[in-house]
Amino acid sequence: MTKLYFILIFLILGLSSCSEDEIDTYDSFNYLSFVTNDTIEVSFLMLGKDEYDCPIEVRHTGLPSYAEYKDFKVKVVEENTTMSRSNFTIPPTFTFQPMSMLDTFYVKLTNYNSLETKSEYICLELEANENFLLGDRDYRRLYLKVDNQVSRPDWWTTSGSVNVTKYFLGTYSDEKYRLLIQVVQPDFSDTSVASIRLWALTFKEWLEKNPQKEADGSTMTVPIKL
Repeated sequence: MTKLYFILIFLILGLSSCSEDEIDTYDSFNYLSFVTNDTIEVSFLMLGKDEYDCPIEVRHTGLPSYAEYKDFKVKVVEENTTMSRSNFTIPPTFTFQPMSMLDTFYVKLTNYNSLETKSEYICLELEANENFLLGDRDYRRLYLKVDNQVSRPDWWTTSGSVNVTKYFLGTYSDEKYRLLIQVVQPDFSDTSVASIRLWALTFKEWLEKNPQKEADGSTMTVPIKL
């Protein structure tokens, strides 16, 4: 019975030692992965500009570097990329800052005409090198969806208790919406009635000083009263 007791103790200690070795082995390497695997959507219409440095976060697991920046690589997966290479720029290498588990790199995007009619995609994939191994398989690849398309947003209502068409901005048109974004630069994270009213007032005041035409030649108007 005593012999069996000692055997069990040695087995437990052995398993514990193996577990610690596995953890130490994993932690002794540096792994890199994207923070998200969701598609990142970029709308030049919403940005209101023709160039954009798109931020992309990466996560480091393992032992952090305490003194030096470490290079890492991101490649473009050409077979899954539809956006023209002349309209985005990605450097050959990036650097991960010391004393950190998160960092950000940037892809420079440039607007062009065909983005008004269709979305284009960029597929990025992390590459292993002498500094980093690849982390979680599901977070090694990332897509960017880029466009400059315009359509009536859900908050631009045509009926109901808050009728934006009737009381605030008038009949929707692509031209009016693009100009609203350009002139007012609204924060679409807040589409409350108060915000929409402020956008409409600002836009109406600007239109009175700078008359504009719709695509059919009619004068662009908004019904809200100053």
